[in-house]
Amino acid sequence: MSPICVMLSVLTVAFAIGCITLRRKNKAFEGMLCKFMASFGFVSVAVVGYGMNPADTYYFVLICFALLFGFCGDILLGIKEVAPTFKGQLVPLGTLYFLVSHIFCLCAFIETSSFNVVALIIGICGIGLAAVMIKVFKMKIDGKLKIVMAIYYGTLIYKAAAAGVMAITMKTPAGIVAFVGSILFLISDTCLGLLYFTPVKRKNVWVTVELSTYYPAQILLAMSVALMK
Repeated sequence: MSPICVMLSVLTVAFAIGCITLRRKNKAFEGMLCKFMASFGFVSVAVVGYGMNPADTYYFVLICFALLFGFCGDILLGIKEVAPTFKGQLVPLGTLYFLVSHIFCLCAFIETSSFNVVALIIGICGIGLAAVMIKVFKMKIDGKLKIVMAIYYGTLIYKAAAAGVMAITMKTPAGIVAFVGSILFLISDTCLGLLYFTPVKRKNVWVTVELSTYYPAQILLAMSVALMK
């Protein structure tokens, strides 16, 4: 992998650590700025990685769109931290942007490896799992948003399963890092759902776990472009 990609990844990690540290200190605005810079770093790693190793243009384009929609989602959810009055509007909108991001990733994984029925079934089961989780954890979610969240979680699980298929069929570093990144994203968004919709205790701990899995997930996804053969 290109030294420039490695350098950009290190800078992105530095901004991610800054965001986590500032969020733990309840410095929402400064944390939001670091989060934006880290999100920009994801896109930069993918773009530079493709420039140094233009192995699969279609995969790069899809992943780049995924990262850009994630960037927009980060902006919306970041604004929520400094303007909590608009939380009711920003959370669903940010969720929608991340849903589109996951769909682009899913398309990239399927296009690279192939469509797999088992992965689809796992994703459908994920929708049911989400519905159970909402009920078990007594999440405070409105009727329509429950459907959106169930579809979102099912898509996230389908994405992880498709990444697993890609890792098995390709047997390359790109497939492996994409799969690990997808699993980390699943963990991150599970924590985020509990943070947003349940009265969790020790909120700072959950925020730390959520961000500590989210940033590596996005970095690994971006790095999969540079590692593609």
